[in-house]
Amino acid sequence: MKSTAIALLFLGGSLFACDNDKDDDIKPDDVPAAVKETLSSTFPDAQHVEWEKKGEDFEADFDVATVEHDALFNASGSLLMHKFDVAETELPEQVKTAISQNYADYRIDDADELQKDGTTFYQVELEKDKQEQKLVFAADGQEQTGVQYWD
Repeated sequence: MKSTAIALLFLGGSLFACDNDKDDDIKPDDVPAAVKETLSSTFPDAQHVEWEKKGEDFEADFDVATVEHDALFNASGSLLMHKFDVAETELPEQVKTAISQNYADYRIDDADELQKDGTTFYQVELEKDKQEQKLVFAADGQEQTGVQYWD
């Protein structure tokens, strides 16, 4: 009996914890038609699309040929920014050089190519021991303080 009660408490706590961590997921039917049309015309090969509401905007998480993508749209369907996973080897040499010079003790944990306002950036998550740095670089290796890291 005691183990059953503990199991029920654990299960209830797990469900409560999951609810607290819940993103603002929304159903495809709740996404404006203009947003879905822009996604399908810009990314015709998008698969496994999941939607989230980000303030007044809509974020699509999807795959294209096994590569994870995220795209942010405003309610009228304009693409605000787009990112996709890249391997460390795909980062521009200038970005890799800047990281090795300024963050020598860190390793690259995750990297994305970010397209915003017609410009390509590279955002990287660096780790050292239990420390983490989330940084954005221009293609020339300059660290960008005016462009926010997009989680």
